[in-house]
Amino acid sequence: MLFYLLRCDILRVVKLFRNKTLTEYCESFPEPWGGILDFVKDVVVIFAVVLLIIRPIFFAPFQVKQQSMMPNILDGEYILVWKLPYHTWSYANYQRNDVVVFLPRTDSDKYLIKRVIGLPGETIRFFDGFVWVKPVGEEEFKKLDESFLSAENLGNTCVSISFCSVNEKSEKVDIVIPEDSYFVMGDNRLHSRDARSCFLAGCSKDDTAHFLSKADIEGKVFSVFARIWDENDKKSFSLTTARWITHPDIQE
Repeated sequence: MLFYLLRCDILRVVKLFRNKTLTEYCESFPEPWGGILDFVKDVVVIFAVVLLIIRPIFFAPFQVKQQSMMPNILDGEYILVWKLPYHTWSYANYQRNDVVVFLPRTDSDKYLIKRVIGLPGETIRFFDGFVWVKPVGEEEFKKLDESFLSAENLGNTCVSISFCSVNEKSEKVDIVIPEDSYFVMGDNRLHSRDARSCFLAGCSKDDTAHFLSKADIEGKVFSVFARIWDENDKKSFSLTTARWITHPDIQE
């Protein structure tokens, strides 16, 4: 009876892949063991579809194990990364303030998570503790609205990570982004190993390791679907929704 109920319950998913109606499924139990084997077979089919088709093409789950996106994305949270349009259609490009997961152009095989700040062909400027951008085809720099940053980090963005002195804030540093590349940084600017430092790979200002090509990026983060945190020395689990994705425009 248990397998009967389970099998009929998951039918809403399984029947998408097999040409049988719900009635045919729930009445096709010649014997208990046959029902159990069919149930196991259906589960295997579902997992195969998820692992071999949905995950590689459509989306991928990741667990965040770094603090560079705090306070918007926390250490230990699980995220979903949307992949399909960016890997399939050439016209689907990442936008400013998209949060992306990628492999940096270093020897590391660990995925990182950062926010897109500069787009292909743009020039970004570090000045006065803020980020300014000169979009393609324009002559003037415009200050980015980065209200998603914490009070500690807002107004403290410099080329050097971990500190942002008065002297550094007063110096204008411009970086030109190649046509096919993106410039990314973490929201936790004072503690983020990102494009400013070539992800700690060691680089000069003109080194290509500053930038990410579209092929480097696994996909766009669109949802936090769960988080794990310590509460009174106990692991707690909770389902949640996307709450950090913000797309402030360039401040005029």
